[in-house]
Amino acid sequence: MTSVITLLIVVALIAVSLGVAVYTRRSARTSSEFYVAGQNISWLQNALALTGDYLSAASFLGVAGAIAIFGIDKTWDGLGYFGGYIVLLALLAVPLRKVGKYTTSEILTTRFKGSRSLRFGGMMGAVVISTFYVVPQIVGAGALLQLLLGWNFTFSVLVIGVLVIAYVTTGGMRATTYNQIIQGLVLWGAMFIIMILMLGSVFGFNPGDVLAQADNMVPPKLASVLLANDPSVPDFTTLTADQAIAFVSGKLTGQNTALTPGTFAPNWMNTMALAAGLVFGTAGLPHVLTRYYTVRKPKDARTSTIGVLLMIGTFYIMTVFVGLGAMYVLYPDLMGYFLGGKSSIAQNMAVPLLAEHTGGEIMLGVAIGGAFCAILSTVAGLLITIGTTVSHDFYKEVINKTASDRREVLVAKLAIVAMGIMAVGISLGMADQNVSYLVTLAFGMAASIFFPVLFMSIWWKRYTREGALATMIAGLIVSVVFVVATLAEVESVLGLPVLVNPALYSLPAAIVTGVVVSLLTKDVGDVENFMRKAHGNTE
Repeated sequence: MTSVITLLIVVALIAVSLGVAVYTRRSARTSSEFYVAGQNISWLQNALALTGDYLSAASFLGVAGAIAIFGIDKTWDGLGYFGGYIVLLALLAVPLRKVGKYTTSEILTTRFKGSRSLRFGGMMGAVVISTFYVVPQIVGAGALLQLLLGWNFTFSVLVIGVLVIAYVTTGGMRATTYNQIIQGLVLWGAMFIIMILMLGSVFGFNPGDVLAQADNMVPPKLASVLLANDPSVPDFTTLTADQAIAFVSGKLTGQNTALTPGTFAPNWMNTMALAAGLVFGTAGLPHVLTRYYTVRKPKDARTSTIGVLLMIGTFYIMTVFVGLGAMYVLYPDLMGYFLGGKSSIAQNMAVPLLAEHTGGEIMLGVAIGGAFCAILSTVAGLLITIGTTVSHDFYKEVINKTASDRREVLVAKLAIVAMGIMAVGISLGMADQNVSYLVTLAFGMAASIFFPVLFMSIWWKRYTREGALATMIAGLIVSVVFVVATLAEVESVLGLPVLVNPALYSLPAAIVTGVVVSLLTKDVGDVENFMRKAHGNTE
């Protein structure tokens, strides 16, 4: 069990998050406030909130943690997350704010007016993507409580589920925005301090030494698999980092080092699949796109995206050094966890463990508490997205067009509770998965379902109603099939090798299907007015 100091820091940070939710609950009674904070968030607030939303468990725990066990191959995660915002800035951010009000489906129904099928398809896509994104956040939180309190994973996940559902249904988007601002600053600062402490205490403030040491290490994930049945393997917890590294290097001469590409994505197809999923997935994540509806003016969407690029770009540079440094400092521990059947800790807890090693109980408390708050506010944004699209796109527009504002918010909250329970159930079976890897699968689905349909709706006049629906259906089916195959460890589907991300198959399938169907059909919707609104000078 962690010390009282660490526990107090964690409780204090969580209390701040819950306090914000309670404080802002009065402003979450109307649909506009609950969904998009009344569209009254400044560009700077939105930039910091987007940063906090992005620096979730997947980024803070998962990216550096994945680099710590796989090596340089997992820098693709950070590069993809960063590159995705460039795509979003160039292609979608401003038109989204000009056209939409609450949800991404409104882009489609503004051009193709009155299309219930597109609203339903948009709702289903948002629910599926957001659910796959929620799951790794809850997995990361479960691993945190395991480390912090010594609880078993199942009980930890159940506690988190109750806490986060109560948090979301209380505070709405304004509470989520303020908490994401706080968490973004805390996590960026925590990563910076951990990096400085690690460089100072272990590497003499020389980042080059981190890379030099990384070139001498076999990644722990690879080493643990290759040495699993070797009777000569010692108790790694009794060895120093140098002794553990020397033993593994001696046993596995010629194997990939931490600076060798290919440990995670072993060929060009896997590399391209991962890159496509991350870069184009960002531009299709419903909870990220929803944030652009919270700002006051369309130009604020562009400005806030530039701010995000600065914050997350520097953050992901830090994760490279923190991840490789953690591999060296924690090498005996990581090997011990993998070989001892505690892979969930090895997969996701490298950053908190490094924080404790370099900064003691206080830094461990900041790292765990910050990550836990990140999980709360990220899951809040995701669940609000689910509630918004179910209530606004489906209930309000399809089932009950005369529903009152209060009824609409109630339906959103009920949808949040239902999806929260489902996400907790799925999370219980994902304890041994790296949270960053699980998130990349959600990115692959977003790249296939929402990015192509939004991109073609905004930029191609010949795109049709039938083509838009076909795009989403093809992207959804192909991506879900390959995600399930990946998690089930199936090697191929219909003769196609299962890759680390579905996007290499599902994104082209969605685009080709949409183009072909559009060329065969004629309903381009209210294209002239839509294009004028999306691209006109209305700022």
